[in-house]
Amino acid sequence: MIYPVVLAGLQGGTLPATSDVIPSHFCADGCIESRFQSVLQSLDHPMFAAPTVVACEAHRFVAMQQMEAACMAGDLIIEPCRSKSAALLAALALRFQDEPEALLLILPAHHAGTEGEAFRRAVENALQSAFRGDLVLLADTQPTGYGQLRALSRMQSRQPVQALFSAGAASSVEDPRSYSNSGVYLVRAGSLLAAFKRFAPRLLQSTKRAVCDMRAGAGFLRLAPQAYGRITADSFEAVILSRMETVSAICAEAGPDASVVGCRDPQLPERIWARVPPQGMAQKHAA
Repeated sequence: MIYPVVLAGLQGGTLPATSDVIPSHFCADGCIESRFQSVLQSLDHPMFAAPTVVACEAHRFVAMQQMEAACMAGDLIIEPCRSKSAALLAALALRFQDEPEALLLILPAHHAGTEGEAFRRAVENALQSAFRGDLVLLADTQPTGYGQLRALSRMQSRQPVQALFSAGAASSVEDPRSYSNSGVYLVRAGSLLAAFKRFAPRLLQSTKRAVCDMRAGAGFLRLAPQAYGRITADSFEAVILSRMETVSAICAEAGPDASVVGCRDPQLPERIWARVPPQGMAQKHAA
């Protein structure tokens, strides 16, 4: 069973964290469902457990109403502020610490590529690598804002390949081994926790307090505002992915001879590509 986690919090600094301004992933065009609801509908499949949804305090009722409209049950975790993806995923890893073999599928609420068999097929093809302990990224052929990935080898779309991170926008020179990072990740809970222990132990320790003081009420699970508010607003890509030597990556749109790639946060400084020996995350991140 795969446990989906839909990140529907308020990201970036362009919108105020108030209920008067609704993030685009909650907005429906006419009578069409919102992007958030489309993502939820794509998870209505026997391979997925009920999703965990994360939203900010100001939009908690919008998230709840749209989950109910989509007939989708699941936990609704509330961040007291703008999204802090590093702290948030650390909190999720801690929530699953008693189930280290659980597979987490982490995806943004605005993701546009979850519909159809291609997405589920890519997830199925990534299962073996994820069970082995790798952090598997879903690569995209379109710019996404989550950074760029570069494969260490060419492959068919049936299995992930080892890949490197790069920050910034895509190069003007077309690279057949480069893709964008979609922000979709498949990883074992134990491997995710091990990554935080290795690369961000202080952040993990700070997050523990916010999780221990989490409160349930009115259908929500609230991360402790005071403890969570003290954690830096760093992204998962900056704190974890940028520090990994390699990741595994697969592309739902890959053809029979396509290559796939890995990612870094686009806000990080550019760096020169460095080739390192591929290793499984389970070997590198032993708890």
